[in-house]
Amino acid sequence: MATEAKIAALKGAAERKRQDALERTNQAITKLVREGKKITFTAVAEAAGVSVAYLYKYDDLKERIDHLKTQQEKASKPVQPQPASDKSKQVIITQLKERIKKLEAENRGLRDQNEAIYGRFCQLQGVQQQVEALKTQNASLKAENDWLKQQQLEPVCPPIQNAILSTSTPSNKVTSLEKKRSERSGITEQIQAALAIVGLKLNPTLAKTIQAAPETVVLTAIDALKEAMTAGGIERPGGWLKRAIEECWKPNEPNHQQTTKSSNAFGQWFDLARAKGLVVASMKGDDGQIYVFDREGVRYPFEQMLNKHPMERLND
Repeated sequence: MATEAKIAALKGAAERKRQDALERTNQAITKLVREGKKITFTAVAEAAGVSVAYLYKYDDLKERIDHLKTQQEKASKPVQPQPASDKSKQVIITQLKERIKKLEAENRGLRDQNEAIYGRFCQLQGVQQQVEALKTQNASLKAENDWLKQQQLEPVCPPIQNAILSTSTPSNKVTSLEKKRSERSGITEQIQAALAIVGLKLNPTLAKTIQAAPETVVLTAIDALKEAMTAGGIERPGGWLKRAIEECWKPNEPNHQQTTKSSNAFGQWFDLARAKGLVVASMKGDDGQIYVFDREGVRYPFEQMLNKHPMERLND
């Protein structure tokens, strides 16, 4: 009986030892997996405190370690892209074609929108041009109105008045013929008479400018030309008159109408400058400033010309 008890005790101790080693081995494997360390028989044996031979002794441990080792090796290997099959290629091509169709439709829509916007822009441009034309017309009417107001206070220029009287009562066939020509050209007899006084012949460009302007503006510009020609030679009277009509120039006002000190200073300077051939006419702009014109018809602010040609230099 004592021998059997001793044998049973030895078997129990051996079983406990085996279970302890097996438990330590499983715990070691679990720890290595959790820490992401490499799984090998050597690594597991060292972590569990057993021999490599012990691990090979148990098939379940051996298979588990081999399985984990294989998984790690597969995970560490780069995944090679699989070549696309003909079917997958066809699917990709179909998707790309559909995408292209959608983009083309979007492009057509955007193109239509751009054309519509451009059409509205052109309409706005046309309206803007009409506005500018109305502004120009208003400015011309304002100048004509100012001239008419001035005519209520001042007598009509004698040469113009005489020309009007001389042409207002035609008495022969020649006058009748000239009247028909003037009516056909759109240029009144008064304008033609004023042009004849300054000895200026019409050309197509000047005629077109005269036809587009009010009669009073044209007659006032001719008066300014006559005054400029009296002061000095005008190289291109036709071009000078064209610009005078377009910018509504007026003859220089007499000095006796200027009452302020600045006006007297301007009158003295203008007489000297005109005598030296520097300027030929002047006008008061809508902005209240006084402008002077040289022989070429170029307009300059009076202050600018005064700084360039002071009174002291003109008196020399």
